[in-house]
Amino acid sequence: MLSALPAPKSDFIGLDNKIHLASGGEPPMLINHRKAFEDFAKDKSGGMEGYERHWAKVDQVREQVASIIGLSSIDIGLIGNTSEGIMRVVASIPWSQQDNVVVSEIDYTSGRYAFGNLSKLGVDVRVVPAKNWRIDCSELLNFCDDRTRAVYISQVNALTGQYVDITLLSQKFKDRDIVLLLDASHALGVAPVQASLANFTVSACYKFVLGIHEGIFAWNQRLQPDFEPMGVGWSAAIPGEKPEQFSYKAGAQRAEYGNAGHLGAYLLYESLAYLEQFNRQEIYNHVRAGTERLINGFEKNSLDIMTPRDSQEIAGNATFLYPNPRTLVDKAAKENIYVWGDNGRIRVSTHIFTTNDDIDYFLDRLPSYLT
Repeated sequence: MLSALPAPKSDFIGLDNKIHLASGGEPPMLINHRKAFEDFAKDKSGGMEGYERHWAKVDQVREQVASIIGLSSIDIGLIGNTSEGIMRVVASIPWSQQDNVVVSEIDYTSGRYAFGNLSKLGVDVRVVPAKNWRIDCSELLNFCDDRTRAVYISQVNALTGQYVDITLLSQKFKDRDIVLLLDASHALGVAPVQASLANFTVSACYKFVLGIHEGIFAWNQRLQPDFEPMGVGWSAAIPGEKPEQFSYKAGAQRAEYGNAGHLGAYLLYESLAYLEQFNRQEIYNHVRAGTERLINGFEKNSLDIMTPRDSQEIAGNATFLYPNPRTLVDKAAKENIYVWGDNGRIRVSTHIFTTNDDIDYFLDRLPSYLT
């Protein structure tokens, strides 16, 4: 029987007498993570058998992630962080001068920088303007042509909180040699991840999915049959007679150059097992309802809201422009309310443990933080 929402705050570390609205930056850890630390440490001391148990845990996490995002476990790799995953993809593409790539001007910096660096190779970097802080997939398509090689897009935009449905992009790229690279860092755990529609999906583990600072790399072999990373390591390859005669391992493990983050896998396993107690659609509905409640409160305070009002384009983050974000963050923190502020804006996040009372109390105190 699935559990009801909101989740008990007692299931998390450090939430006593606190209102935590900062999961878009750093969410709290679970009480169950203490046991995961102990299990990892015990296996770490267990010699070769313990090391094998580490890898068995990694494989369990592959299965959990695959189940959530609609791929197979062989499609899932565990890597250091999202930025590494983006570069795994970028470095695997044989670039030519006059190729081009497309990215929104407000999408995450790791994707923009990775694409921007391609200008050194003569690649045309096409940065698409946003309109009223909103990414329009039709506008991204207008910047694509027969020399477009890749498009980077976040499922949930880190700056504004917009949920971006990539169905249109996927349909238009179906018969074209364009790599659709999806960043699910602000979606995984609370919002649908459309990994089945993208060639590659990357995600941070330390945000809504309740893990730590490591990354997920997903290779959709149905859409992208070929993938040869520029880099390689012992964990990614099968040896040949000579060093140059190695072959890549099947699936996304070829993106794991060395050991996967074993401690991170133990913690992420517990996180995903915890999230599985709740219905995924109800999680999505819960965080969206909280975000709508926040947006309504922002409107009452006449704030310059960056997040779309359309319920189909929101997830767990609500943001508004603010010139000195750290000042507001610090004022709230003095009253044990945690929000996130950088890049000239305040980001307030909902999660499975967020209650309406949490949101209403923050909104009640917000005018005093704005002065």
